[in-house]
Amino acid sequence: MKEGQWAMIAGSADGLGESFTTLLAAQGFNLVLIDRQPEALKKTAEKVEKKYRVKTLLSCIDLAGEDAWKICMGLIQETGCRMLVYCAAMSEVKPFLEYDSGNLERFIDVNNRTTILLVHAFAGYLRDTKKPGKILLMSSLAGLLSPVYVTPYAASKAFLISLARSLYYEFKPFDIGISVCCSGIINTPKFLESKPGGPVSMADPDKVAGYAIRMCGKKAVCIHGWTNRLNYFILSVMLPASLSSYFVNRTMRSIYPNLSR
Repeated sequence: MKEGQWAMIAGSADGLGESFTTLLAAQGFNLVLIDRQPEALKKTAEKVEKKYRVKTLLSCIDLAGEDAWKICMGLIQETGCRMLVYCAAMSEVKPFLEYDSGNLERFIDVNNRTTILLVHAFAGYLRDTKKPGKILLMSSLAGLLSPVYVTPYAASKAFLISLARSLYYEFKPFDIGISVCCSGIINTPKFLESKPGGPVSMADPDKVAGYAIRMCGKKAVCIHGWTNRLNYFILSVMLPASLSSYFVNRTMRSIYPNLSR
């Protein structure tokens, strides 16, 4: 994709989304930035405009909204956007039975419903206008390994993995690349809000975003970090499922020992 083209980043104000914003701006992309945090969104936009001399178009919306995908598509059509990065996510850490129905509905709305509707509309737009493009979805190792205490998050992230796998070859004839990136724990404000109480190895958000951008369109599913790839191979191929589950959940309980009581 060429310098000066537009990319949309859903969930762009801070954390991993801010890293995507900075890295794509450094590559010369003009950016449509979507988030529900107006001050953080404005600050991030001003930073990349000043440093990289790119254009930004901001939309402060809640991606759980019923019409959020339509608002995003309006901005995509307005700018001729050809890359979509969806890294917005609802996440919480607590036992499953402590969630209420509102929490669970928000997981579905932000992580799945808006995502699939926007991917469908954006890919259709690229196909109909005969433009090549890319779609990058952010998932997690939780979506592959299903640990305790993040059940709705893990389930909704598994949905994204299945979505990208299903669409990867279906979109190839239209020159549309779609990938989902699975990462381990990332050093972001959202993760630190969960107050982990045990030993935690955290990835740098800039490195995760850089890897995901490089891999977009090359593989349906990519896993950030060689240790994550090795661990996933061991857990998914070499060990029986019951033993893998034991190790995954033991690790999660060591990170959140207060939830194990």
